[in-house]
Amino acid sequence: MNVPRKTLDFILYSNLFISLCAAVLVLETYLLSGIPVSLRLAGIVFFATLFVYNADSLVPYKFNQNVPLGSRMKWVKANRLELIFISLASALCTIFLYWTAIFELNFWFLLHLMVVAGLYSVPVVPEGERYIPLRDIPLLKVFLIAYVWSAITVQLPLMEVDHDLFASDSLILFLRRFLFLFSLTLVFDIRDVHKDKLTQTVTFPTKWGVQNTKRLALVILLLYALLVPAGTAPHLRIALGAAGIGAALVVWNAHEYRSQYYFMVLADGMMLLQFLLVWLLM
Repeated sequence: MNVPRKTLDFILYSNLFISLCAAVLVLETYLLSGIPVSLRLAGIVFFATLFVYNADSLVPYKFNQNVPLGSRMKWVKANRLELIFISLASALCTIFLYWTAIFELNFWFLLHLMVVAGLYSVPVVPEGERYIPLRDIPLLKVFLIAYVWSAITVQLPLMEVDHDLFASDSLILFLRRFLFLFSLTLVFDIRDVHKDKLTQTVTFPTKWGVQNTKRLALVILLLYALLVPAGTAPHLRIALGAAGIGAALVVWNAHEYRSQYYFMVLADGMMLLQFLLVWLLM
């Protein structure tokens, strides 16, 4: 394998890229809300995402499923020690940045997010004679991911400056972020449709088919595009609308036989694209 490919695999499979996407969505919330940017909170979100995603990729449950290992899981298995080190280092960085911060975040709010993230791939929910993780509860996975990501990237920055989370502008920002992320999460359900059928996991594509899932994602993106507060500056409308068009193209061209890079670079990259468009056009 050549060096650029190995480097790309490391960035993607070690979850550095998805963690960067989480951090820039936090920065985007600051820009859209007109509140001072906190690089420290963006750093906390980056390292916390890096820890959670790498810890999740190492849980035994994923290796014990009766499905063939994909390229990502093979890489994870071959680089287990490196991922353990990254997980521990990112956890320490998260704790350091949080405890040395001058702002306070609601403990109970953080706790419920940690519980959802912690139990996402751990079999704790009884189903007949076995236990399943939260991700395997029928149709729940996409809602969990979109909610947790929206809460972290929208509500945490607003909470940091004591902004009212139930004010109309806060709720609209949260809902728009949720819709955008929900549509992208459906793309990953399309990617996993064969594996989910083998494990009998009920998702939108396994229940209603890939094409209907695409249509649902496009309808959700349309709602995202329409849900723009009155008075939003034209350049911001262009930035957010262009990000929605980019996401729609990714959705439309997604299918279960696409390369991992399509999903991990293009689908996840729509979050980075949205931030860049907002940042550049502001």
